Amino acid sequence: MTGATRHRARLASRAVKATLVRASTFVLGAGLLAYILYAFGSAKVWLDVRSIGWRLLLIVALEVLVTATSARAWWHIFPNRTRRGSLPRLFLVQLAGNALNDSTPGAPVGGEPVKMLLLKKQFPVTVTAASLLSAKLAQVLARVLFVAVGMLAASRSVTFDRLPVQSLVVGFVVLVVGTGTFMGLQIRGFSGPVRRAMAHLRFLGSWVERAEQGLGRVDEHLRDLYRTRPSDFVASVILGVAGLCVGIVQVWLMMGWMGLRQDWLSSVTIEAFSVLISMISFAIPGSLGVQEGGKLLIFAALGLPVSAGLSMGVTFRLNNVANLLIGFAVLAWLRPHEALRAPRRVESAER
Repeated sequence: MTGATRHRARLASRAVKATLVRASTFVLGAGLLAYILYAFGSAKVWLDVRSIGWRLLLIVALEVLVTATSARAWWHIFPNRTRRGSLPRLFLVQLAGNALNDSTPGAPVGGEPVKMLLLKKQFPVTVTAASLLSAKLAQVLARVLFVAVGMLAASRSVTFDRLPVQSLVVGFVVLVVGTGTFMGLQIRGFSGPVRRAMAHLRFLGSWVERAEQGLGRVDEHLRDLYRTRPSDFVASVILGVAGLCVGIVQVWLMMGWMGLRQDWLSSVTIEAFSVLISMISFAIPGSLGVQEGGKLLIFAALGLPVSAGLSMGVTFRLNNVANLLIGFAVLAWLRPHEALRAPRRVESAER
């Protein structure tokens, strides 16, 4: 068996294992959600959801606004000379890519290759790849800042002995360290470490050389952003925080619709805790079951009715399903299968 054949066999084996992991994480999340509904009662949840009624459409509309804010944050990452007039397309691609990210297990990057595919006529592949890396970093930094400020603001109103504080702290520290490492790699460049790793894959031939050249161009675009356009990256982080603040408004509205006292501090706490849970439980698609359980815990820690926390979690799940449907509808309209055959924009066209 040749080296290339062994490599393909390993890739096939990993693909099968990845498929099994994806299926098991979805089943685990669905099972957890079913257990929570059974243990805490679904009748009250149904009554609360009915009381919200058509106003759920407003929550869905606000979620679309969050996606529009994310698209604008992504727009700032692209070079000035290429991004003009691209915001509507980026918004649609963001809707489609988010649907894939939220429905696939593992780190939320399942939709990133599709985003590159859908933008290959507008931007060179290396420009899009660099923008996705930087946009992901800006998004994670925004979430870390949002969680830190939200938890600090809520420190006096939360009963911490009702929360798994140690696990949350460990998870948050790991996220911060991972974010710092990811930032360091982007600033120093990916091509060096990857080139050393690819030295063992020379049997793949010219593919390795093309990959190294592409990574070199990605590093150039990253350096251009961080060294000559840092204000664009800061703007992307700020817009990311602004999008997260929309979630506070969603929580505040739902608290009133369910007959609870509308309190901005509690809304900040609930949303910050929810964001932290979603970051820690990235391996489960859409944090299925985990997000609903997290709402139960934070409502208990705030002295609010636990059943209302479950109702809010289920309402957000319905909001998530609605946005998945919107995203997949947009994906079908964008026709990614046609983009596969379309010519890509070459790097030299941008110079």
